[in-house]
Amino acid sequence: MLKTMLSNIAIILFMHLCLQPLYFANKKQGIRNAVLHVIIVSFTVISLFYFPILIEEKFRFDLRAIPISFISVMHGVIFAIPVVIIASVWRFILGGAGAFPGIIFSIIIPAILSLIIRRFFHWGKFGVMKVLFFSTIIWAVCDLPFLFFVDLDINFYMMRYVTFQLSVLILFAFTKLSYHHLHLLNQFKFNAEHDSLTKLFNMKRFYEEIKALKHLNSEGGYIAMIDIDHFKKINDTYGHQTGDLVLRNFAKILLKHRQQRAIVARYGGEEFIFFKQTDTFEEALQTFEEVRKDVETSQFYRKTGELIGQVTILIGVASFPANSKLEYAVKTADEQLYKAKMNGRNQVVCSIK
Repeated sequence: MLKTMLSNIAIILFMHLCLQPLYFANKKQGIRNAVLHVIIVSFTVISLFYFPILIEEKFRFDLRAIPISFISVMHGVIFAIPVVIIASVWRFILGGAGAFPGIIFSIIIPAILSLIIRRFFHWGKFGVMKVLFFSTIIWAVCDLPFLFFVDLDINFYMMRYVTFQLSVLILFAFTKLSYHHLHLLNQFKFNAEHDSLTKLFNMKRFYEEIKALKHLNSEGGYIAMIDIDHFKKINDTYGHQTGDLVLRNFAKILLKHRQQRAIVARYGGEEFIFFKQTDTFEEALQTFEEVRKDVETSQFYRKTGELIGQVTILIGVASFPANSKLEYAVKTADEQLYKAKMNGRNQVVCSIK
């Protein structure tokens, strides 16, 4: 019996090993990853059918409920249903007097219970005790009904219980570890591509987004260089913490106006860059004017809640045709920004009409 249980644990750990690359896979391949999840878990359940403790030549005791519960709690009904159907059909084909109770108590009911658990609890917040509690319920549903079918010694059920819980805890620990690594990886990626203060794209990511957008759509657009008027005075008067708060709140305003086919990033200091993909100059100008007016009418506060003076911006705009270089458009927009500073600030200055 011990050899069989260890084989079951090995199969479940191999399932995790196969699933782990899917956690880190491209999210755009969602359908492919979902299909692979179903195939891997279904294959695991079917494999467990062939490594059972066979009682009276008809009842198969294995750990099939663990992968079924796992995919139900982790991914929900869309993933669970095909696995339950595939596993049930396969167990029915294997036949035997224990086929029907095995399908009911070891496949269908564990899946339903796991989906109920998922409905009320998020697995990411599970601790060891909660995992043990829920897995005990699932084990009881799987094993205890067979007391009415076969006469088994209490030691058998205790061995089954310990093996079941050990398998669940090992799978839970490895899955938690994988998702923790995924979270760290996403955090590192976010920090590498975003400005730490405003959470806007940094220039590296801005260039990548421009390239990707122009690859998908050959339409040209407009580059705007944006500067906060008299930002040094804000820092000198209210302190750098207030200055940082102004930058963060200003970034939120920019994001509010970042519609489809538009990209925003922090250029450096109090300067920001805004790309609007459109062939219509009027549409681009309207967007940048709306940003300027929104900032002009917005209220900015210190951390203490004290209202600071009016904050305004100036914007330099340049055309960015589809076949031109971004560096040239940025240079031209920056020149318009300088003109705006010379012309009295709080305005939008364009290189073309």
